[in-house]
Order: sequence, then C-alpha cells, then structure tokens
Amino acid sequence: MAPQGPRGLDADIGGLTFALSDAFARVAPAVSTSLGDPASIRRWTDLALGLAERSPGVAIAFIEASPAVLEDLPVAGLERWVNQGRSLIGGGWRSARLAMSYFDNGAALLGLVPVTALDHLVAVVGLLSETAPEIAAGCIREAPAALADLNPGDREPFLRLLESVTRGSWADTDRCLERTPALLGAVEPAFRPGLLELASSLVEQVGPGAFRLFTEAAEALAAIAAGDRGDVLGSARRLGASDAEAAVEYIKSAQSVRSRLSSEQERHWFEAGLGVLDEPDGSARAVSWFRLESVGSLEMLASLAGRVELHDVGSVLRLYAEALSGTQVLVQPRDVLVRRRIGWGSEGGSTTDGVSIFLPSAVDTFGEHQANFSVYKVHTTHQAARLEFGSFRFEFDADGEFLASTSVRREADVDNGRRSVSPGRPPMRRYFDLFEDRLLISELFAVVEGTRIDARASGEYPGIRNALRRLQDHEAGARPDVEAMPLRQAFVENLQRASLGRRDLMRWPADKADQLASAVTTLQIVERRGATVQDSAEVAAILYDAAASLPNVPPRESGGGWSVPGDDTGGTHPPPGATSAKRHPGASVEVPFEPPPQPGHRGEFKPELVQLLATMADQGEDAFGRCLARQDLEELLAGCRELAVSDNADGDEEPTLDELLDNLQSEASERAAADTDEEGTRESNGDGSDGIEWYRYDEWDYRAHDYRPAWCALGEQRAQQGGLDFYDDTLRRHHGLVVETRRQFERMRPESFRRIRRLEDGHEIDLDEAIQFHADKLAGAGPLARFYSRRNKIDRNVAVALLLDMSASTGEVIGEHNKRIIDVEKESAVLMIEALEAIGDAYGIYCFSGEGRENVELSVVKELDESLDDRVRMRIDAIEPVQATRMGPAIRHVVAKLDAHDAKVKIFILVSDGRPEDEDYGRDRDEREYAVHDTRRALIEAKRLRIEPFLITVDSEGHDYLGQMCDDIGYEVVTDIEALPRRLPRLYRYVASE
Repeated sequence: MAPQGPRGLDADIGGLTFALSDAFARVAPAVSTSLGDPASIRRWTDLALGLAERSPGVAIAFIEASPAVLEDLPVAGLERWVNQGRSLIGGGWRSARLAMSYFDNGAALLGLVPVTALDHLVAVVGLLSETAPEIAAGCIREAPAALADLNPGDREPFLRLLESVTRGSWADTDRCLERTPALLGAVEPAFRPGLLELASSLVEQVGPGAFRLFTEAAEALAAIAAGDRGDVLGSARRLGASDAEAAVEYIKSAQSVRSRLSSEQERHWFEAGLGVLDEPDGSARAVSWFRLESVGSLEMLASLAGRVELHDVGSVLRLYAEALSGTQVLVQPRDVLVRRRIGWGSEGGSTTDGVSIFLPSAVDTFGEHQANFSVYKVHTTHQAARLEFGSFRFEFDADGEFLASTSVRREADVDNGRRSVSPGRPPMRRYFDLFEDRLLISELFAVVEGTRIDARASGEYPGIRNALRRLQDHEAGARPDVEAMPLRQAFVENLQRASLGRRDLMRWPADKADQLASAVTTLQIVERRGATVQDSAEVAAILYDAAASLPNVPPRESGGGWSVPGDDTGGTHPPPGATSAKRHPGASVEVPFEPPPQPGHRGEFKPELVQLLATMADQGEDAFGRCLARQDLEELLAGCRELAVSDNADGDEEPTLDELLDNLQSEASERAAADTDEEGTRESNGDGSDGIEWYRYDEWDYRAHDYRPAWCALGEQRAQQGGLDFYDDTLRRHHGLVVETRRQFERMRPESFRRIRRLEDGHEIDLDEAIQFHADKLAGAGPLARFYSRRNKIDRNVAVALLLDMSASTGEVIGEHNKRIIDVEKESAVLMIEALEAIGDAYGIYCFSGEGRENVELSVVKELDESLDDRVRMRIDAIEPVQATRMGPAIRHVVAKLDAHDAKVKIFILVSDGRPEDEDYGRDRDEREYAVHDTRRALIEAKRLRIEPFLITVDSEGHDYLGQMCDDIGYEVVTDIEALPRRLPRLYRYVASE
C-alpha cells in the first residue's frame, strides 16, 4: 500500500494549477518513501507551497527534482536548498528561469558538493542575474561538469574562488568556470589548495584582472619541473600573503631563475626580493623585482650566477676584435642580424655576416663572471679570426698550402645538365654544387673550417688558449648522444668532438674504427700552421667521400658494438682527388641526414651567403642588374642550404623566399653605397641607409622606483640626404634674422674673459678687496695688498647637442603660412647652425622618433666633431615626420655623445611639439605619467653628468607636463610656433651665458 500524505493535503493543493497538481501527484509517492515520517513530508509540502506562491513554475521544478535530490540530501538540508533557489526569484521571468534551472540541476550539484557549498554558486548567480543573465544561466548549467572534473577536496574552494572572481569582475566568471578545473588538473593534487589560496589572495588584493594573473601563475607552475613545484609554490604563498601579484611574477620567473642559480643562491635572491616590500612603494618594486625588470634584481642574479650581459661588455669586445683583426669591426647582439631577415635564424650562437660580429645577448655558461667574460672573448676571437684568416675568401680551383685543388676534376665528373648552372655563382656555391648531398658537404666544411680557425686562433693569440680549451671541453661535454644517432650523422658528430680536442668522447662501431681513424687524421691537416680555407675545402671533400660511403641507418642497424676508438689513429687519409664513393648498397632503411649542432662559439657559418652578399655589393646596382637578375638570384637561393626561410607568407620567425630576395638586394645596395663613402664605411654595419648601429638603454619605472634594464633598442643611422634648396631658401627668407643672430652671437665673445681676483697688481682695483685691506691694516692684521683684479682671455669651450622631435604629429600644418611643425623645426636648425658657426661652439644635430620600445630611431644630421658641409645641409632637407615620441632613450643616447665630447660647458636642447608618448610607453596604453617620469629621469641623468638640459616645446599645453617633467630644469613654451626660428638662438644665447 502506497504511503499517504497527511490529512488535508488534497485541500491544500486543490487550488493550484493543473500542472502543479500533476507534478505533485507524480512525485508524491517517491517523496513520501524517501522522507518517511509525516512531519518531514508536511515540511516538504509547505516548502513546495511556499515556492508556488512566488512562482508555480519554480515550484514544479522543485517538486520534480525532489526524488533524485533526496537520495543525497538529508532532510535537514532540504530547507537550505529551497531557500537558495527561492533567493534567485526576483521580479522578472528571467529570475524565475534561473531558479527553475537551479532546481533542475540540483541532483547533479548535490551529488558532488554539500548543500552549504552551493551558497557560493547561488551568490554567483545572484550577482550576475541582473547584469549578465546569460552568464548566470550558463554557470548553473556548466557547474556540475566543472565540479566533476575536480577532486572532492578542491570543489568547495573552487566555488569560493568563483564567487570572489565574480565579485571582483563579473566578466571573468565564465572564464573562471571554464578554465580553472583544467588549470588545477595540470598540477599535483597536493599543490591545488595552495594554488587556490593564491588565487583568493589575488582576487582580494588585485580585483579586476585577478583571474588573468591566476591563469598565468597556474600555467607557469605547471611548466616548472615537478620536483621544484612544491618549493616554488611554498615561496609564492609566503610572498602572496603580502603581495599576490608579486607572487605570480615569482612563479613565472622561477624556472628561468632556477636554471641559473643553485637552490641556496635562489633563496638569497628571493629573500632580497621579499625585503623590497618593506621599502617605499614596495609593492611595485617587488613586482618589478620578481618580473626580472629591476636593475637590482638582475644585477643580483648576474652576481650570483656570474652572468655577463653583452650591453655591458660590448664596447670592450669591439675594441678587442679591432685589435685582433686590425680593422674596425662592429660587435652587436645576434638578434640585430636576425631582424634584418637576410637568411640568419634565431638559433645558432655567435656568427658573422662577413662585416660585423654578432654575439649572444648574455652568457652564463659558467658560474663566475670572469669565466663568462672569457667565453665572450672566445666567441669574439673565433668570429674575428674568420674575418682575418679568410674563411670567406675561398677561390674555386686554388690550391691550399698542403693540398692541391681537385675542384675542376670533380666538376668534370658531374654529369652535364644534371645541375643547372646559375650565372654569377659565388665560388662557395660552385664548390658545394660538386656534391650530391649539399647539406652533408656544407656541414663537413663547417666542421673543418671551424677546426682550422680554432687552431689558427690558438696559435696566433696565445692569451686565448686556456679560455678556448676550457670552453671546448665544456661544449664537448654538452654534445648530444652520439650512440643514438644514425651512422652518417654519428660520423660527423665524432669529427666535431675530435675538432674540440675530445677524442675520448668519441663513440663508434668497433668494426668501422679504421674509417673514423682515417677521417680524424685527415681533419688534422687543417690544424697545421699555415693551413688555408682552400685546405679546408679539400679536407671536407675527402671527408665527404668517406661519409657518403656510410649508410645513414639507425644505430641498431649499424653493426658491431659502439666503443671509444683507440688512440692509435694512425690511418692515412685517402689520396687527394679520390672519386666519391658510392652509397652503401645494403642501406634499405636509411633516414634523412640531420646535422649535429655546431659548437656555440663557432655558431652559424654561412660562407655561401656571405660570398653572395659580397659579390652583389661589389658589382653595384648597375652591374647587379646585368649579372644577377632577380630570376638568377632566386635560382641561386633555391639551392642554398644555409638560409632560414619560411614557406608561410604570414610567418614572423623567418622570411619567405620573396621577402628574402628583397632584403638581400637591399642589403647589397646598402653595402655598395657605404663602400663609396669613406665616412659611411667608417660607420656602416650594413643595417640601414648608411648603417644602423643598435644600442640598448634602461628605462625608468617610476612605480617600481627602479630601471627596467636594457628595455629599449635605439637604432642610430645617418640621416638621409635631400637637396640644398631648403637650406638656401631658409637663409634667403630669414636673411635679416640671420644677420641679426650672427651679430648677437659674436657679442658673446667678451664673455670668454674670466676675472682673476686677489692679485698684487692688475688692470683694475677690486673695491671690496681694497676696503677689506684697509680695514685689516687699521686692525693691525698686516694683510698683503692683494686688491687688484685682471680679466684674462680664455678659449670658449662649449658644446651643444640639438635634438629635434620628428614624430608623426610634427607633420601638422600650422600658422598663416601653412607650414608644417617639422619645417619650422628645420628652419630653426638652419639658423642655429649659422649662429653657432659664427661663435665657434661645437654642435651636433640629431632627430628622433620611434615605434615601440624595440624600434627607437635616431638620425644623425651632424655629429659634434663633424664639420659643416653640403652633406649636412642636405640632411636637414630630408628630415620628415615618422612615428611616436619616446623621448627617454633618445635623450640618453645624445647625452652619452655629449658626455664623451671634450668640452668645459655642455648643453643639451630638446625641441618637441608635445608630451612624450609611444604605444608601449607605460604599464598600459592609457598611462601617461610613466613617459613623463622616464623623460624626467633621463634629464636628471644629464644633469648628474654636468650637462645642462633645456627643453623647448611648441605645444600650447606644455606647461601642464613640463612643470612636472623639468622641475629645476629650464624649459620654454613657444606658443607662436612660427616664432621658433627667432626664439631658439636667443634661448641658446641665454642658456650658454648662464
């Protein structure tokens, strides 16, 4: 007999809708069975009736969900669950739908978490019900699946986090619900509570944006080695109690820091960062410290790890390279070469393009600073030796010092027509075309030539021997596992180990020991004193014949056990001129040949590409058009194994072939143009119209009260040349002003006299000193009669640097004469030149612009020690608006030039049309204070160097920010822009007379 409800039940529901009555009738038996006692059944009925008064639809959802819910929910929790759902019923139909959905999903939710935990989910839905009802509904629908993906112990903390995120930024709610289970699942269960605790601290301390930081922290923690996660998370929780954002930055940096420091060193660095929190603005400083954007943080890391940065030692290495090679050589970061996109990839250690040397941006190979500086010296020595000892001067069919050339005979053996012959082939390309496997021969040639250069450098520069030997040992010990390589690849790898002086690390099948012994003996030819690149080519050809005879089969099929070859490598190399051996006939499972990596100090070696660039530059544009048409060049490049080229037109890492062609032609033209100009040759590095030389500068983060080290890349180049018309027209239009200005400046010459006081004789009596003398005499002090003065003429010794803003906004047309701001700046520069030439002060003129922190442009119109000529006048004509106004790096660069110039008085003048700004000149796009503070800091740095800065702006609102930016630094707001040519010389006369 089915259980009956309490007396009066029928009367209670009689007035309800048919749907509600039907639902009640259907579930009443099951509910009665679950609840059992009449009091509980009566209470359930009352709850249903109470919901029906608010919304019959919600009551139906509750009634229909009850049988399944009561399987997991104790009677004591029933009322709490109903109240949760009731709280979602507002005044509209959307809120009723939310409550219905909540009851519909009740069984799934209560099967995963206790009813008390659902308070957090209900709070989330309630918060979203008005502002984002669709997200609120999605939370109810998706919550069961999200909770099911979590361990039971993580579910309620997750719901607490979801509520906190919603209260901080409801826009992050759906992302939190969707992503958090996967983020937690990526780390071990033991670490998830700590990660959730950090997330809660983030929400509490940061508010909007906290979930993004939590995501970054969780992903970074998952990427850390499993054995380190516990320590990292423990330190992060400790830090997070004071500053959760700094804790996130610590987790993100931890893997990099731990790869460079021991555990004890890392602890010292962490404690120092923790101590930063106690300083003024400690939060911002700590974030910068653990983000590795603080000078203090990076200096401590470098000190602990012995890391050496190229921007700190680049100038020393350049002088070192010039001393070795006897010519001017640029030393630059490798990424400068990569950015030119002319065939060099982002990997590969040090390298050279035949003109400059490119090195890693930092070295931390060893744990000591001096040892790592020696690594830089070895890298520099090897690349300089390539330039000095002819690595790129290979000539086809020229004999070596020890081996005669076999190139012509090999070429005759190549089947006619089997390879196309491109016009203008560089000798290296013609040499590589002799061999069927171009990748194999190019790698063997790199090994052999690297061996020769190391041996030559060691012989010519005894001071580098110990450092070279130590680095060779280190690099040999870090080589890939040779016994896991296919046979031909292992052959090349063993030669690489032999070339590094570590034959004890070679491994090779015992039954093929004679082949390797003979190859090593052949390699030793290029270690002889006097060996040339021609010898390297012949040795590489001999080794190619030996390698080609080996099947490139996996090690398990190579036959025989692998062991260390005997020391008695007394085999003889094959006679020069031996024909290429045929491939192994039984090689049925050969795999493609993949070259082992080159040692870091040898890096990418691209002799064919360097020769091609040199040939294109030597021919010049006219000859290039005849000898190397674009189609011929494309054919040459198509077979070149040295190029880093992408098949994807949208690829960012490597250029497409068409882009590469354009870049190479541009590069060759620039080199040719530089070679025709003695001055250009002195400065060019092949990366700009007359050569771009890249520098890195710190940037001041006022929030962190610290510099962001090497934050900005500034490229300096000669300004383009226009015509003489602008300069001459300016002189004609302002003839009267030019004459007046020259006359005023010539009057400054008397200021070149200095009064010498307290003399026993002179031209004038100093009245103050005379009165003091008589007073002392009356008092019986008996002073000497030193009350004369004399004006001694001294040489005027003043240098001024004028920095002009050429940002895009200077293209604006102003005034009744419809002139652009940039044209008014240029006219002012012309008048300054005429005035300064009259007085004889040293002066330099520079222009700046930029687009982001990695591309600040500085154009040199005239250097401080450069004479005025027509080239300078023509450069002024070519000044045009470019991009944005990142002032800090440009000021620092020009101030550095002034600091290096020998003058007693040094003046820096900046002319701009507005406040400093750039696309990433701050922590976010809308921050304007950051740029002002960095510019102000750059001006303070100038004052500390005893350089007098002065700012001139034509921005009518300039007082708003110049007052803050300049403080005690002089500035002038020229509201009448067209008056700038008249005002600028007068302002200089005022500043220079101070």
